[in-house]
Amino acid sequence: MDTFRSNNMEGTWNYQPCRNGHPFPITKEDTCLDFLCKYCGKTLNVFTYHRCYAVNAYCYKCRHHGHFARMCSFHVKSCENQKPKKKSKSKSKIQRDSDRMRTFIEKKQMSQFPFQGLEDQEIASFTCSIQDESTKQHINKLKVTNRNFIKEIAALKSEHSKLDTVVKDNVILRNNLDKVNLERLEHGRIIQKIEHELAEHASRTENFEKEIVRLKEENLNLTNARQRLTMEFKNTDMHYNRILNDMEGEIQRLREENVNSRHEIQHLDIKHSNRGVRSTLAICSRGNSQQHHRRGGGYPRR
Repeated sequence: MDTFRSNNMEGTWNYQPCRNGHPFPITKEDTCLDFLCKYCGKTLNVFTYHRCYAVNAYCYKCRHHGHFARMCSFHVKSCENQKPKKKSKSKSKIQRDSDRMRTFIEKKQMSQFPFQGLEDQEIASFTCSIQDESTKQHINKLKVTNRNFIKEIAALKSEHSKLDTVVKDNVILRNNLDKVNLERLEHGRIIQKIEHELAEHASRTENFEKEIVRLKEENLNLTNARQRLTMEFKNTDMHYNRILNDMEGEIQRLREENVNSRHEIQHLDIKHSNRGVRSTLAICSRGNSQQHHRRGGGYPRR
């Protein structure tokens, strides 16, 4: 039982047992009760962290492991990390600040006029003491000159504003001029590239013209050769036609001779066949006469 918990809280305090069901052994008395374990709440002189109950415990506040929910400092840290709220001014303070700013601007604008450092009473006494008309005229002249100076200042301010606009325009024109110079350089490079390409095209055209002249000469030679070959072909064709005509005449003559030879052969065959028939008839007649002579004599009948 933890004496610190039992003294400061009502009732007794029983620690959660370990996994095997036995509580941690207490070897020493609670001599240092002010130092508690920040994970489980037990005094540090009784046990070390590796024997703490909350080593594998789950916290239901911050959803992390390693401590109990009663020792969780998540809410405290979130409260400490909150940014302080900005204080807003009240309406009276805002009105006071606006009045102060307006008076400051008025004083700054009035500081450009003469006699600004003098107070109203001093100005009144000074004006009452002046009685001479010459001084009044001098004051009027000074007022006129002051007005002229103010007008000149306004004119100079307008000229200064115009000069500012001119300077801005000058800067813009310089930037544009730089861009134009860059574009001019780029165009110069492009022109050089185009000139180089034109020179290459000119050299190519010269080569093409030379090639065209050579091809024309070759074409002329080829046309002459073609004409010569056509003439030779015509001559050879005429020669071959003559030879063919001669051969056809010779073939016709040979055909006629062949026909004549065939007729002669047929005539000879007919003669030969007639001779064979006569010879066979003579042989047959001789045989018959011999047989008749053998049988009874006499000549055979014709």
